[in-house]
Amino acid sequence: MDHLCAFVFKIKLIMNKVVYIIPGFRQNTKMKGYIELIKFFKTKKFKVVPIKITWKHKVMSDYIKEFQTQLIHKKEDDVYLFGFSFGAMIAFISADKIKPKDLLLASLSPYFKEDLKYNPPAWSKYLGKKRMKDFENFSFNQLSKKINCQTYLFVEGLKNKEILRRVKDAHKKIKKSELIIIENTKHDISQTEYLNKVKESINILKT
Repeated sequence: MDHLCAFVFKIKLIMNKVVYIIPGFRQNTKMKGYIELIKFFKTKKFKVVPIKITWKHKVMSDYIKEFQTQLIHKKEDDVYLFGFSFGAMIAFISADKIKPKDLLLASLSPYFKEDLKYNPPAWSKYLGKKRMKDFENFSFNQLSKKINCQTYLFVEGLKNKEILRRVKDAHKKIKKSELIIIENTKHDISQTEYLNKVKESINILKT
């Protein structure tokens, strides 16, 4: 029995809490909001892996592959995914493969197959035909059935009815999800109010 307890204790010692931070479209983790978030995760004894995405001339399928080439955790580690906007999409789509302990999805982008008919034409023009065509490969309704971990859904309180619609729908379809509407904030991870709400959820993560 003593040997068993010692073995379990040893396993706990070598386990890491690993969090991957995935930025929004055309952003990087050296920007203000991500730097603050990375520092906060580190104060909670997480091993933080900032993800670099090559945004130019690529589509969502490419972004997902690029993220998954940067995975460094071991089988015994507790894994957490944090993503903002496009980064939240990447985290969500990757969750079935990675099996994270918790998902933290900030301002989940409304570019799944089911969302496209609701989005303004200007968004399609901005992102381009190749990206819009590739989005059709990702069905939120199908992917959500595979999410079994605790999921935190953060969303700004100002503007962007399309993102709010996507996040509220996600809350309905993801079994273990919590919806956090952050009043008086825009689509900006660097806002103090936004970051504070994310930090509150990090504080209560079951690790």
